[in-house]
Amino acid sequence: MKGRPRSFELGDVLDKAMTVFWRHGYEGASLGRLQSATGLTPPSIYNAFGSKEGLYEACLDHYRAGPGARPATELTEPASKDGIRGFLLAAAHEFTRDGRPRGCMISTAGLNLSPDLASIGDATATRRAATMSLIEDYLRRAGAADPPTLARFFGAVIQGMSVQARDGATEEELTAVADVAITAWC
Repeated sequence: MKGRPRSFELGDVLDKAMTVFWRHGYEGASLGRLQSATGLTPPSIYNAFGSKEGLYEACLDHYRAGPGARPATELTEPASKDGIRGFLLAAAHEFTRDGRPRGCMISTAGLNLSPDLASIGDATATRRAATMSLIEDYLRRAGAADPPTLARFFGAVIQGMSVQARDGATEEELTAVADVAITAWC
């Protein structure tokens, strides 16, 4: 017996739910807010994604493939300081774009969770770790001294830029931060 076909467009639902999670965080993204944004009832959300957590993880992946993908495209070959600078500048631009929440969804949407939601924190931490690995590999190819520490530094800068964007920092202000940060690479 075949199940009923989905009566919604997956990309559209993920865009709308992603924005709710991005703006309100995991806990603040109530089923009511998600239902209002997506038009899906809670049973439809559970049927399609298994749980609110399943929807959240799908939205994290949707973010990484969509709005969160742009900075990584700057990590070009041959690896160099210019690529890291481009990565930071692209983040400054993406974190402050009009028409969507400010900052990085992966840096901010899963913070300050209650202890019983450790799996949600782990889901975002895993994706942050993947970005750290990407930066570290890039720095290694570029011949940087101590790629793990330098990657951790640039990761901290990106996360700080995300928080500052949420607090209202402009693209120009974050660009200035990126320009100062790149000087750490001797």
